[in-house]
Amino acid sequence: MLKKYAIAIIMLLGMTSHLFGGGVILYEISTAEMRLASAGWASRANDPSTVFTNPAGMTRFCCPAIQAGIGGIGINSPFNPNSETTVVGSNGDASAWFPAGSSFYVHPLTESLSVGFGALGYFGSDLNMGKSWVGRYYFTKIFLEGLSAVPAVAYQVTDSLSIGIGANVMYGIFDQHSAVRNILDFMPDGKMLLRHRYLTAGAVAGILYDITPCTRIGIQYLSPVDLRFNMVPKFKGVGPILTDALIKSGVYKSKIKLKAKVPQSVMVSLYHDLNRCWSVMIDAGWQQWSRFQKASIVLADENSTALAFTPKFLDTWHGAFGLEYRINDSWTLSGGVAYDSSAVSTANRQIDFPVGKQWRFGTGARWNFSEELHFDLCYELMWTGNMAIDANRGLLAGHVSGKYKDFYSQFISADLIWGF
Repeated sequence: MLKKYAIAIIMLLGMTSHLFGGGVILYEISTAEMRLASAGWASRANDPSTVFTNPAGMTRFCCPAIQAGIGGIGINSPFNPNSETTVVGSNGDASAWFPAGSSFYVHPLTESLSVGFGALGYFGSDLNMGKSWVGRYYFTKIFLEGLSAVPAVAYQVTDSLSIGIGANVMYGIFDQHSAVRNILDFMPDGKMLLRHRYLTAGAVAGILYDITPCTRIGIQYLSPVDLRFNMVPKFKGVGPILTDALIKSGVYKSKIKLKAKVPQSVMVSLYHDLNRCWSVMIDAGWQQWSRFQKASIVLADENSTALAFTPKFLDTWHGAFGLEYRINDSWTLSGGVAYDSSAVSTANRQIDFPVGKQWRFGTGARWNFSEELHFDLCYELMWTGNMAIDANRGLLAGHVSGKYKDFYSQFISADLIWGF
């Protein structure tokens, strides 16, 4: 009975996952990933989050284990317009703190076969810039998120080799609020709302190979996930002249199809115990952002026949390095650094989906309260810096030029890991 209640609790905790300003693939699915800046992503396999990072790692567990985490994500995202901006308004700032969480469960069935389940969020964007900022005709609030439920199975083929595979069942959420410029009717701003939910699925697979008792290599493959949102925009407070123009252009009651292909990725990781105290981890990864297809939805002018504009994205590369130091049987200290290249060029960066290069710096500790119960604590900084923006979509949207200044995110988290 206790096991049933525990599993239900971690599933609920996992669904509190919340993504943040900008748009990224998050590595921050558990405390260990944050304190090590993702280093050892596919090769560590020393807590139940391996269900997602490399399902093959579940064969390393000899008893059932639960992991539940809760924390917070703080973003700093002020926008500074320059003299080329033609819209009058405030600068805009989506800086805020958000709750976050995830949960995982691993259950060995035999010595060679294990199953598991994870509930997490690793993809999305959340920006709330306010109703009066200079980019309000592009968006005032935009929320795009994928919440994943991951059932997985793993099999130990030999003493050294394990394989694993899982389904990535994703629930997509899209909400966008924009102001409408009633310039033709000489009226205050109207509103446009877009909203849809979509359930889809992809896959995650992994290989884990023990080179020696002290060294192992892991590979995770994450398939693309297609989010297909179909929406009819809802307008409020739009003047009669503009309404008539939108009806004639076919936009007013038209259905918008927004495709957001979550990128496929490959991560290769190495884990090595240098001695009883020190362990080192190295990652190299690739994400196929060139197939991402996320469009910006903007009411450009009164003659618009379409609302979606799709820029070009670039494949990204990832590298990470981490260290762990075991002080004694109770305490382990960790630190890591990681780098991801930018998914867009400056010319193609979207005002509603600002992404750039990312540096991650993480640190934290694991406390072994007993052989069965462990606690993880961490802090991580993800630094993006300045991101230039130049958006000019027409009379109704206006020209917005400037930069997101000193863009960064902070992560704090605590995980409980219980083996029973």
